[in-house]
Parts: sequence; structure tokens; C-alpha cells
Amino acid sequence: MNQPNKRTRTKVSSLGWTVTVVLFLIIYLVIQGERNHTNDQSVLNSEESRAQNVLDPFKEASRQSNLEKELEAQQSDLVQQNETDISKSKNYPVTSSQVSKKQTPANSNRPPPLNSSKQSKTAKPSLELGQLRDLGSKVWESAAGLKYGPGSREKHRLLHVMRHAEDQPNRPGKHGVFAGEGNRKKVLALIDEAYLQANKGRKSVEKKKERNRIVYTVDMGRRIGFVGGQVGNKQGKPPAFKIRLILEGTNVITAFPL
Repeated sequence: MNQPNKRTRTKVSSLGWTVTVVLFLIIYLVIQGERNHTNDQSVLNSEESRAQNVLDPFKEASRQSNLEKELEAQQSDLVQQNETDISKSKNYPVTSSQVSKKQTPANSNRPPPLNSSKQSKTAKPSLELGQLRDLGSKVWESAAGLKYGPGSREKHRLLHVMRHAEDQPNRPGKHGVFAGEGNRKKVLALIDEAYLQANKGRKSVEKKKERNRIVYTVDMGRRIGFVGGQVGNKQGKPPAFKIRLILEGTNVITAFPL
């Protein structure tokens, strides 16, 4: 009488073991598949990382090369500008005051000025705002007495400042852009004007000292550019009326509109 029940129990038990084994195999295959996918992904990421590491030096070298070419072009433009200014000064007519300086005691009752020859040799030609004078060693001096020399990520402060002559819409945050449509002389003239106002100590000037640097914020009283970058473009490129000027002595670190 108990034989059928024993067989039924045996079948049920065997079926249960079969189901358990099948479930175990399914779980094992799923886990193994996930591991393989993870391994494949890690290998892919590793290969991408290696490729990026190989390309980065080439990108950096290309960037440095472009910066050096840009600096050489800027210096060439400045040299041509100075030569033009010098040629213009040579073509000026001789005035009566200049003639009187050349008079000697033989034909004049006044003695000649002391060290007149030395003064004429060392006299610096006057510059307009925005023009630069070559001081050598890749250092340029503006009409207001500001100096632009080597430094910054762009390898030269002049190149760094001129980054603010045009908008960079994809740059995170705000990016001040000078008016003047990228014209170097107009941009440097604005910076010179801001520096001259800062030296007069007007109420429109805020001055703050940060270690060996002086930070000026000068309200120019008119639109001198706009605020670009990602934030500025989202805000519709609001106008800028102030210039932030950071100096070490008379050496320009940076300058940009606010």
C-alpha cells in the first residue's frame, strides 16, 4: 500500500533537485555574463585611457606651438608698429624751439643745456594710449607705464590679456570681453585708461592688496565690453562697465571687463 507514495515522493524530490540545479545554472550564467561585461568594459576603458595618454602630449605640443606662433605674430606686429611710429617722428618738421636748442654760445646769449646730447639719445618717443614700447627680453611697456612680459598659461601676459578680446561661449562661468572687436590697440588703450584712473585715486576705483599683488576694480563710467562665457551668454551678454586690473608693481598679471 505504501509503494506508490514512496515513488511519488521520490519523483517530487527528484523534480525539486532538478529545478534547483536549473535555477543555480541560470543564476551562475547571469553572474558570469555580468562579470564578462564588466571585464570587457574595463578593458575598453583601459584602452581608451591609454589612447588618451598617447594623444595628450601631442595635443599639448600642438597647443604650445600655436601659442608660440601667436606670440611671434604679436611681437612682429609690435615691431612694425614701433618702426612706423619712429618713421613718423622723423618726418615731423623742425620747429623754431628745436632750432633754438641747437644754438651755441657763438650765436646765442644763452649757454647750451647740460648733457643735451645724452638727453637726446636717451629720450623716449611719446606713445599714444594702446601703443607699446619694446624693452627687450620679450617685455613691452605701454604708454601708461604698464609692462607686459613672459608668464601665464599662454607664455606671455599680452597673449593672456588678448584672450579677453573675444568671447569664449563654451568657457565655464563668466568671461569678460573688451569692446573693440579684437583690436589690440583699443584693448590696451582701455587698460591704460583704467590704470591712469586708478593712480588718481578716484572714488570710482576700488583697490585691494593680495600679497605682492594689487587688484584694481575701476568703474569706467561707460560700456567697455560685455560679459560672455557660458553664464554671460545665458544672460544675454550683459554690458560691462568695470575693468579688473591685477598688477605686480607695474607688471600686468591680467585685466578683464566686469
